[in-house]
Amino acid sequence: MERYWQIEKVNLKYNAALHIFVCILILGLAPLLMGVSNLEKQDSAKVLEMYTALIGIIMLTPVFLPEQAKEIRDLTASKYMKSAQVYFIRFAGNSVILAVFLILFITVMKHNRCEFPAIPYFFGTYAEMLFMGGLGMFFYGLCDNLIIGYMIPVMYYIAAIGSGSKFLKIFYPFSMVRGSYTEKWVLAAAGALLAAAGTLLRCRRK
Repeated sequence: MERYWQIEKVNLKYNAALHIFVCILILGLAPLLMGVSNLEKQDSAKVLEMYTALIGIIMLTPVFLPEQAKEIRDLTASKYMKSAQVYFIRFAGNSVILAVFLILFITVMKHNRCEFPAIPYFFGTYAEMLFMGGLGMFFYGLCDNLIIGYMIPVMYYIAAIGSGSKFLKIFYPFSMVRGSYTEKWVLAAAGALLAAAGTLLRCRRK
């Protein structure tokens, strides 16, 4: 357990710190850009799904970032712990950070008299975060390019706004606005599979 914590501490200090700051900045701007006071159920869902969930891309996509340099990648591969384990620890740690941010944000919304069911909205938004981040991880692992890793989930987000549920169907990310949670289960499962596939691709890369 101690070695896992050491890996996470290094991740927090050298890799995750900047991304945490960006997430704080984005969430801090929410009152100005979206409004988080006196919202009804549907409007609260819009804020969480169409704004807050975007930090999943920021926190999860760069899990492989320290190994972008081949020297560091070779060093990680030569250690007693497999690269996949290191990536999983980073993914798990960043996922916990996302959950904390989301809990705090929902608490602020509730404090500001927004009306919505907190627990279902938490899990629905968190599922979307995992999917967005998992999508970024997959394409980062596939292409070995962080920019592409960021671009693909952003393009997916834009497509979801443009086409709605007509083309994305069960993968439509904004289903809580309609009161549907079935899509969230699919997104959560797909996000986990994409993250695992991205990790596998990254570990196979020489």
